[in-house]
Order: sequence, then structure tokens, then C-alpha cells
Amino acid sequence: MTSTNLRNGDRSRFSFFLRNENRDLSPFLIGVSGGVDSIYLLHRFHQAGRPVIAAVFNHGLRPEAAEECEFTAAFCAERNIPCVQGSGDVAAYAAEHSLGIEEAARKLRYQFLFRTAEEQGCAAVATAHHANDQAETVLMHILRGAGTDGLSGMREYELPNAFSKTIPLIRPLLGLTRAEIESSAREAGLTWREDRSNTDPAYTRNRIRLDLIPKLESEYNPQIVRALCRLAETTAADKDILERTCSEMLLYAGLLLRKGDSPVFSCRDLPERPDLLPCSHAEWSRKVYQNAAEGLRLRMLRMIFSFMDLDLSDIGYINLKEADRFFLNGRINQTIPFITGIWLRCEGDKALILTKINNTQWKYPQFSQGWDLSVETADITEKELPDYMEKARLHPETAILDANQIASWPFLRKPIRGERFDPYGNRGHTQKISDFLINSKIPLQYRSDLLVAADEAGIIWIPGLRVSNRCALNRSTRHIMILRLIK
Repeated sequence: MTSTNLRNGDRSRFSFFLRNENRDLSPFLIGVSGGVDSIYLLHRFHQAGRPVIAAVFNHGLRPEAAEECEFTAAFCAERNIPCVQGSGDVAAYAAEHSLGIEEAARKLRYQFLFRTAEEQGCAAVATAHHANDQAETVLMHILRGAGTDGLSGMREYELPNAFSKTIPLIRPLLGLTRAEIESSAREAGLTWREDRSNTDPAYTRNRIRLDLIPKLESEYNPQIVRALCRLAETTAADKDILERTCSEMLLYAGLLLRKGDSPVFSCRDLPERPDLLPCSHAEWSRKVYQNAAEGLRLRMLRMIFSFMDLDLSDIGYINLKEADRFFLNGRINQTIPFITGIWLRCEGDKALILTKINNTQWKYPQFSQGWDLSVETADITEKELPDYMEKARLHPETAILDANQIASWPFLRKPIRGERFDPYGNRGHTQKISDFLINSKIPLQYRSDLLVAADEAGIIWIPGLRVSNRCALNRSTRHIMILRLIK
């Protein structure tokens, strides 16, 4: 992640974005609404001689929006600035995706901006967010109970961002207040249009702007806007440290990813290969994860979900805590649904996040699925025995048995109705296989075709569940048999 705040003593920081040295001549796409902040931003880029393209989006929410688009087009025509216009049905999009009007408008607008930037070969998308917008954003996140990510607010430079992995999103005015922008715009002789929806108290952001911030300024801190911007800046610096730490933790945990049916690759490949995203499969060491502090664990999960191109706004704190509890306490070979289209799985020492699973293959291996049985034998010493007993406990998808207690060469079959099974840990007591499967909460539809490994004396292993007490490892075991299911 290379998103950053640019603090160099220049409050507007235009010098960073407008320098021509060491840059190509690709145009900047400027999101323009006709308001004072975006008109001023476009003017400053154009005045500095940088190639620009104005992009105007009509949300279709106000009758005067069309006139504002015409005003912007005329402003650009007077200065020979290319202008691209777009529109969308925000209300319909909000209803279709279960979003609020503000969020739906934001998503449609940014989709248009980055689509246009890609079509026009632009160097970056620039928006006119300023210090007051930053303060409003931080307050909104505080009221929602946000963590570090929310308190860090908006960044002046974001790549990758929520809408592109190759085109930066920049906010050159983030160090200027609204009053400073208006003053500079008047000095430059600029005209603009006022958006009347900015005074509509139906929107949370407007109430924060018109009521909460003025009250905080008058009763608590006249410099509350600057104070909130400093909070965002310092929190963003802390977030950067956490992001780097989490990246190192994921490398240490051996995070492996897969895109579709492609071979697995390491997360260390992503900076040079953004085309590998989004991935459909992620796996990493569960033990490393469990030994990390809670804050790092939750951030690791967020980072992995971002690799899978999931909208993190759909994954709240409660969702993250649910996933965290599962990877801390889930049973071996347990799979649970997470959010729509995502599953979480514990498999041996691996934690997995999946977008595609075959439940009957993963959770309840079926005889009709065409499994085969791999069988190995080995002699071990008394010193090696504890390691094998630990492996047998942690990896029930592999069975490690006392070979001297196996009555014949093992084979796969279905359970026989009425037969009895002596599960390990049941103190030698047998029970009907049907009762064991019921107690193990195996759904009825999977029981008749369930896969078991057996010898001539009966069941020796039910994959993913239990081995037979008869052939389980014990302190006198010196000859072992290792069973694995293979396709």
C-alpha cells in the first residue's frame, strides 16, 4: 500500500502535484462539479500548464444539476480544456445495491471518473476535497465508532485505491480550508455554482458541517478543523506502520493466494503483479495467526479480504471478530459460511478463506466422489512418537495409526448399517455408527454415502472425524501406518 499523506510545509502542496520534472505529459483527470473547490482546482492545474481533462457527472438528483454541468462545460470551453460528461441513476443504483443515496452517488461518480481516466490515458484522478471535508469525514467516522482506518480519513495520494490498482487518486486541496479556497478563487476572478443540496439537513454530512462543527468551533476549539486534520494525519502515520507490520506478518505466516484455477502464489508477488488480484483462495499458518495480538489479527484479515477484492465497507467490526474467533477456536477441518460467497476453513495448521467450496468434498467426503487411499508404513523410535501423536491430533484429514493393530490392508467403503465403531477418546466403548454420526452432527443426507477406511475387523478411520481406538497410537507404538485421502 503506497497511500500517503504529503506534509512538507506547503499547506496547499500544489508544488508536489504540479511539478513537471520527472513526469510524463499524460493529463490529469479533474473531477468538477461546478462548485468553488473543484473550479479552483481545475483553474490551478490549468494555470500551472499541466495537461488536464475535466470530468463532470450528473447524479440526476436535482433539477439544477443539468445547468451546473452546462456551466462547467462553458468554463472549460473558454479555456480550451477538454470536458467529458457522464450521468447515472443514483436512486436506482442505491435501491439495487441497498445503499444510501450519498454512498450510491459517490460510487457511481468514482466509477465514472476512473473509467474515463483509463479511457483517456490519464496520469491520475484529482478531486477537490479540502480540510473541511477531511474534518467532516473524521467526525462521521468517530460517530460511527470507527477504528484506525476511519480516523485516518482521506489520503492526499492513494495507489492502489478502491477504484483502481494502477491509476492514483489525488486530493491536492486537502491542506486548504474552504475559506482559504473561496478567498483565492475570488482573487483569481473565478465564478462558480452553489449546490443547494449542501444545506439539506437530511444528509448526515450536512448536519455535521452546518451544526456540529460550528458548535465545536464556538464552544470547544476555534481550530477544530485543523485539529481533526492533525488527528487524521497522525493516525494515518500509525496506520502505515501497522500496514507494514501486517505485511511482514503475512509473509512470516506463509500467506499463499490463488486466482481462479491458477497455481498458488505468495503475497510477496503482488506489488509487481497487481494482475494477480483479486484472488479466490487464501491460506496461511493458523499458529502464526493465533500468536499475533488481536489488533494485528484483525488487520491481517482486512488485508487478506482486500486481496480478494471484497468491499471492506461490507465487512464491519462484528464480521472481523466473527472470523477471528473462528480461526482461533475452530475445529480442524471445519468450514463455516462468512458473508455471501465467502467461506472460512480450518485445515490442519492452515487458516483458509475461500470463494468456492464443495461442501460434500471438504466437510463430508463421500464414497461416490471417487477418493483413493494412500498408505505408508514406517518404523519410529520412542523419541519420535510424541511428534507423530501431535500430528495425528492436529491433522485429522490424515490418519496415523498403530500398524501392528491393523487386521488387514486398509480399504475404503461406506458404513454398514448397524455396525459398531469404537471412536478414539471414548474409553474403548463402542457405539452404533449411526449414533456416532448423529452425535458428530453429520447431516442426514451425507451419512449413507459417507467414506470410511476399514480393515477386515471393521472401521479404522472416519476421515475428518475420528480414528478407531483399537488402532490409535499409544506409548508402545513403534510401527506406524499413515493413511491419506487422495483424488
